[in-house]
Amino acid sequence: MARGAARARALVACAAGALALLGTAYAQTQRTAAQADRDRRAESQRAERLRAQAQALGGEVRTLDARLLDASRRAAEVDASATAAQERMMSVQLQIATETTTQRAARDALEASLLAAAFAERRLEPRAARTSIVARALGPVHSAQERRSTLALAVARSAEQTIAAEQAVLADTRVALAEERGDIVSRLAQRRSQQVRLASEAAAAERRARTLAAEARTLRELAARAHQASRRRPASPTGPSVIPAGWLAPASGQITRGYGVRQAGGPATQGVTVQTGPAAQIVAPAAGEVAYAGAFRTYGNVLILNLDGGYALVLTGLDAMAVRVGETVRAGQIVGQMSAAASPAPELYVEVRRGDQPVDPGRWLSARGLTAEAGVRAG
Repeated sequence: MARGAARARALVACAAGALALLGTAYAQTQRTAAQADRDRRAESQRAERLRAQAQALGGEVRTLDARLLDASRRAAEVDASATAAQERMMSVQLQIATETTTQRAARDALEASLLAAAFAERRLEPRAARTSIVARALGPVHSAQERRSTLALAVARSAEQTIAAEQAVLADTRVALAEERGDIVSRLAQRRSQQVRLASEAAAAERRARTLAAEARTLRELAARAHQASRRRPASPTGPSVIPAGWLAPASGQITRGYGVRQAGGPATQGVTVQTGPAAQIVAPAAGEVAYAGAFRTYGNVLILNLDGGYALVLTGLDAMAVRVGETVRAGQIVGQMSAAASPAPELYVEVRRGDQPVDPGRWLSARGLTAEAGVRAG
């Protein structure tokens, strides 16, 4: 698929570093195996820190869970006490009602006895005398019953006040426990959310660390392949570092970024970027051998051709490749294809090296009919 110029430059920096055998990696290399290892270590350390923080939050969550359980237990005890107090209050209130009735009845009976004795004293009939005797005998009984009822009523009313005070305390305690439980629940939700987030970030960091480890291995594999291939090329090519006139252009298109361009203070590019048409066919400029043809996992496809005369051609940004490592290619043979998407337009990065030195491919491509975008120097 199409790659942006920035990704193409980053990818070719890796390939170029491999071609330089990593021992003489030039300044433009934006990502090397060592850098990938450093990034992997940093991500692994970050993952460990995040895991430790998540574990610490797990301890807080367990503590808060225990507090919530204790608060719930105390709330249940308060509810049970409130229920018992309410039952006692109902019993006392029933007792108060009973004693009040008994007291009123005793008082009425006493008053009736006293009135009966008083009226009987004014009459001289034998029946009146007997009534007076009975009334006087019942008076003390009714009086004692009234005193017992009065005392029992006073005790019951005192118990009622005590229970009412207990109920008020229990109500305040219930409110305080509800607030405490609400605070604990809120803090628990917050801590659990943080714990989930930290665990997720730790898992993401671990995935990035694995990706970077794989990337470092890929870079080393690329360097090894390039090294093996370079041993089959002349150790010290002779002659000027000029691209042979007979080379074909790998593709038609427009040069959108020239050789030696610096961007945002970064190193100078050692190749050019060519904007091709959708699904453009990529061909070998000259006869040679495929040194590397594969994907850099997060970078995309990289194709390295060792061409006659001690030259190496690095191509990146291809959507598909039609050759394999070790295969011999002839001039004009199709080696790959660009993305079929029209937007964004496919971009092919082209870099030529002879020995350990880059060669400006702009003049060669311009001579083969590729035009340069306004403001871009080509060759």
